[in-house]
Amino acid sequence: MEGGMGPSPILELGEHTLPLHPRAVFGRDLSLEVEIGSGKGRFLLEWAAAHPEVGIVAVERARKYLLLAAQRAARRGLDNVRLVHTTAEDLLFRCLAPASVAAVHVYFPDPWPKKRHRKRRFFRPENVSRVAEVLRPGGLLRVKTDHADYAAVIGELLAAEPRLENADEEEVFAQVPATHFEIKYAREQRQVFRFAQRRGVSP
Repeated sequence: MEGGMGPSPILELGEHTLPLHPRAVFGRDLSLEVEIGSGKGRFLLEWAAAHPEVGIVAVERARKYLLLAAQRAARRGLDNVRLVHTTAEDLLFRCLAPASVAAVHVYFPDPWPKKRHRKRRFFRPENVSRVAEVLRPGGLLRVKTDHADYAAVIGELLAAEPRLENADEEEVFAQVPATHFEIKYAREQRQVFRFAQRRGVSP
């Protein structure tokens, strides 16, 4: 990035051996976390600034948002942020090792409300299974959505995954900064549904 602020926050997957390892990605051993769909990066940057012990890899399909978040991370000198321009599935299935991730954050995923588009939703059985697989024992999955129908589907899928168990929602979300959408929805008094799941210790 400009200004001589260290390595670019953009992670070029072709330059790394897969699966990703925090020491190779960040230059030091950090606790690896993942954000699915970082948007303009409000949550990502606040979380990274508050948790220097965490290295967070965020995936974003919209390149203009990815570049904006990367510029903001560079300006703030956050060397524990990496942004990847790929799909959530590519990151989960190709780039992450089993039991390697301390937390997965999924905030306001696209609900694809039309029936013919629902196959594009992130929350599908195979993706939930893979999230459980890449989480280390005790690792956390945090989810927020404002879409009631999608929330019902998410709840059913999470309940059906035997490796995930309910975590204390208030405790898990206590220090989590609001996303751009969440601030907007709060002004509109729109309900937000939250899910807090923990990877169990059993296989």
